[in-house]
Amino acid sequence: MRRTIGAGLERGVFPGVVACVSMQGEPVFYEAHGAAELTPNHRAMQLDTRFDLAALTQVVATMPATLRTVQMGKLSLVDPVVRYLPEFATGIDRYTKAQINAFHLLTHSSGLPGWKPFYLQARGLKAYLRQLADTPLETAPGTRAMQSDLGYMLLGFLLERVWDMPLSDVCEKLVFHPLGMHATSFAGEGLPAEECAATEIGNEQERRVCDGTDFPWRGNTVCGEVLDGNAFYGLDGVGGHAGLFSTAADLNQFAELWVRKGIVRRERFFDATLVTLATSAHAEAGGKRFGFGWELAGDACAVGAAAPSNSFGLSGGTGVSIWCDPMTKTTSVVLTNAVHPETSESRADDLARWRQQFHLRALNG
Repeated sequence: MRRTIGAGLERGVFPGVVACVSMQGEPVFYEAHGAAELTPNHRAMQLDTRFDLAALTQVVATMPATLRTVQMGKLSLVDPVVRYLPEFATGIDRYTKAQINAFHLLTHSSGLPGWKPFYLQARGLKAYLRQLADTPLETAPGTRAMQSDLGYMLLGFLLERVWDMPLSDVCEKLVFHPLGMHATSFAGEGLPAEECAATEIGNEQERRVCDGTDFPWRGNTVCGEVLDGNAFYGLDGVGGHAGLFSTAADLNQFAELWVRKGIVRRERFFDATLVTLATSAHAEAGGKRFGFGWELAGDACAVGAAAPSNSFGLSGGTGVSIWCDPMTKTTSVVLTNAVHPETSESRADDLARWRQQFHLRALNG
């Protein structure tokens, strides 16, 4: 695994990486290599460097907080979203949106598009809900999977309404604090830059997608702030789809919970039924199969056709990923700053190949 990391650094796939691999609850590889930041400052990567988790926010924060809410009897998986957020069904496709429930949001099968730059016109929960209400569905609920930031954004809003508190507090109360994930939190208005891995300079990738718009983009090296535009510009750094920061050690602990079927420190954290539901296939898109946020093993999964048959995981666009094999109780956490100082399609492809190679070596010994 050290040679694989060295090859990635040498080829310029990423400036730095922290990787943690555990088997049967014991770390077998835990190392930091390279740089946490290249510009404007040069900082070495540390084991406790905090990373912008991007889409991993969905499975580390929003999904487990939802399961805990269900477990406590405050929400049902089949509850319509409009029971808690009636304003969601006041615009386009209102009657169809009234059929969307928590299960659809968890499994990326709500029919909502993958992404929209709401921040170009809106700020705050109420304005974002208006945008969601006015966004056409791409498919009928429950008919097809489509990885959707918007779906998990909406799920975060639902949790805030159910608990009557900010999403960051919901996740701290239900997930991070009881699991002892003390280095895991939403960025909010910003974390100490010296503790975090840097990402892009400005929001160059989203700026290119939104070319031609008159918008006050960031121009600094993003470090300690969430890179995702919808979370940063419109939601004060806290979204159900993005905004979480964490370390390899905390994520390894979180992954251990899943390979041990919901048990932590000999106590049950998740009902066994919910763990089975979360890691079973409910929807498919482009050959990829999805559980509750998790991508499941299969020919088209991020780890490839050689992935252990019952394994699952997820990757985030900032260069971070988790993969778990409950059969061997092996977890593989790889955190890179591959989008620093900039990203490209070819670099993203290189990272995908490298990440597949690393996870397979970790999972297959």
